[in-house]
Amino acid sequence: MHPHPGEPRPQDSPPPPGQYPPAQAYPPPPQQPPAQGYPPPQAYPPPPQHYPGYPPPPGYPIAYQQQWPVPKEPRIIPAPVGTPFHRLARTPKHAAWRPVVGSLALGGGVFAATFGVFMVWLVCHLLLGGEMPTFEGADAAFFGNTNEDLALNLLLLGVLTPLVALTAWLIQRRPAWSVASVLNKVRWRWLAWCCLPALAYVVAGTAFGLLVDQVVPPDETVVDTGAWVGFANFVVPMLIILLLVPFQSAAEEFIFRGWLLQAVGAYGPDTVEGRARWARVLFRSPWPGIVISAIAFASAHGYTGWAMADILLFAGAAAWLTVRTGGIEAAIALHVLNNLFAFGLPAATGGLDDWSEQGGAPWTLLLSDVPALAIVVFSVIWLANRKRIARVSENPARTVGAV
Repeated sequence: MHPHPGEPRPQDSPPPPGQYPPAQAYPPPPQQPPAQGYPPPQAYPPPPQHYPGYPPPPGYPIAYQQQWPVPKEPRIIPAPVGTPFHRLARTPKHAAWRPVVGSLALGGGVFAATFGVFMVWLVCHLLLGGEMPTFEGADAAFFGNTNEDLALNLLLLGVLTPLVALTAWLIQRRPAWSVASVLNKVRWRWLAWCCLPALAYVVAGTAFGLLVDQVVPPDETVVDTGAWVGFANFVVPMLIILLLVPFQSAAEEFIFRGWLLQAVGAYGPDTVEGRARWARVLFRSPWPGIVISAIAFASAHGYTGWAMADILLFAGAAAWLTVRTGGIEAAIALHVLNNLFAFGLPAATGGLDDWSEQGGAPWTLLLSDVPALAIVVFSVIWLANRKRIARVSENPARTVGAV
């Protein structure tokens, strides 16, 4: 007989006292032993998982703090945001010994790389039926063939660019291509734009030179009377020049306007406050690096007299443009266009046999070159302002797609 709705059923009534199963019949819940050094779970909440590597909140036991995961310091650290080009080597990893050891390592790498390339070239030369060079004299003519000697010497310099980047990465623990620009890379579009002022420098220098020769006639003993050598004699050396001069010029810029300028700038103090404020201001500025790199660049060449003064001005202008534009792209474009003309004109007029000779020049050289340098400097600065080229280091997240 079914109960009416609302009436209690027998099975719904609680059992009489004493019919409950004993409590010990039920097994206790499993207990996990706490980790060594950790407090019981109910005493301390778990650490915040979305902040890995940060220290635990205050109040946790020492043993608990010691087991907190500590992040490993990155091996490569870029310069802080807002750092100018000449101080990109002064990163949190900077130490006084790093630029010195890096320069020595770079010198050893240059020697090893050039020796290796030369030996490979010599083996190929002998396998192709060439004669063993005598290595007589102090010039760069090893094989007695102008085209081969020129190609070898340009290649010996061209392979040095990766060494500079490797030294910055390995010794100074900073991004490898921070020797190129404040964005830690070569800004290719900006480099292409810089070719226009560089071309204007070559054209203006040639025009001013012709004008100066009309006002101040040169000495007849130094006038070049070369003539067109013909296309057959011009095409091979010009191909060598077009293919290898950009690598040679870029390598020199990476060494002198990249590595050396930043190595000197790394010794500038972090602040101008303190004793000898004038010295702090001076060494924080780019001028010590500009002067030292210009002198080193001129010393690496064999010019004398007014030609030495001219190349000092050239190197100083290239270094100043590097600092003002935040990278060596403008200096590379200027150097490449200048060397293409410097090698191409002798190749066209039959004077390429004396390509390795570097001597003096009349004082009138400055009358033509100084105005041309002024034109390229103002042109590059105007173009950099127009293109809003970065002059100091930026947040890496904001440099994607930058010029």
